[in-house]
Amino acid sequence: MKLYSVEEAQAALPEIIPVLEGISAAYVELRALQASLSAEVRGASGDGHLLANPWQEGGKNRVEELNRELRRGAAELDRRGVELKDPEKGLSDFFHDRHGRIVFLCFQLGEARIQYWHELRAGFAGRQPLWVT
Repeated sequence: MKLYSVEEAQAALPEIIPVLEGISAAYVELRALQASLSAEVRGASGDGHLLANPWQEGGKNRVEELNRELRRGAAELDRRGVELKDPEKGLSDFFHDRHGRIVFLCFQLGEARIQYWHELRAGFAGRQPLWVT
């Protein structure tokens, strides 16, 4: 397990953010395709065949492409010792030693910088500002 200082985690964000953005975009598109398939199944022809296949795009299997993107992004985060908590929101955690305790530094897409931490079991709801001891 890699332990990040606040400064190290902050310095890693320019490389982590594009990975999180790719994961989030792929996840959102995959969910939309799944919803589309569900709607298409409901609109199947009388013999049960789909009228269109939303899983295919130009002969390519878009779902597989999106799954590959998700796996690639998750592997990149794992390689860096960053835990992905919510792929849609781009929520991720960095292991951190805070006053002798291992906690998470918490980051979510859209935030300007790492500003929060939480206990390992507390999750997003337990986030606390870094300046609070």
